[in-house]
Amino acid sequence: MKKILKNSILLIIFLTTTISFTSCTDLTPEKTFEIAALNSNLLARFGGKEISNKLESEPQVYDETQKKMVSSTYYDSFKYDITNLEASFKTIQDIKEDDDNQEMVQASKDLFSYAIAKQKEGYLAIAKMKDENASPEQLQKAIADFDASTQNEINIRFTKLMNTAKAYVEKHNIDAKFGI
Repeated sequence: MKKILKNSILLIIFLTTTISFTSCTDLTPEKTFEIAALNSNLLARFGGKEISNKLESEPQVYDETQKKMVSSTYYDSFKYDITNLEASFKTIQDIKEDDDNQEMVQASKDLFSYAIAKQKEGYLAIAKMKDENASPEQLQKAIADFDASTQNEINIRFTKLMNTAKAYVEKHNIDAKFGI
């Protein structure tokens, strides 16, 4: 009797675990939209505005050992932010694509991969300039040059994601507002 009870408990645990893992890989349309489209809010200030704002504040990173934000260089602070953006990108990449969500997920991947690549080459270079005490004029020129070389492409990618997300929302009757 004890053996049957033990086997029954093990079977229930196995089935519960299997169901849990299955539900994690099969996202609802709402969750798919949240991950693929709403995460793009992290890029809403992409470019000069974001860079200038960060350069005006104290650079910080999270110190795991102290469990708090600590002072750092601008370079490390920008790098920390990019690492967090890469973590969000990873959740997008983990979405199981199908015919229903593929266009939106691909648009999201395209936006995030472009933004991360440009931040690595542009944001980090500007942060290094700030750490090395570049003049305000040099920094402003670097920021303006960065915007000139990226704003058109980021806007194209962001618009494509929003258009595919709107269609996805309508198809699945998801309560979402755009352009606010």
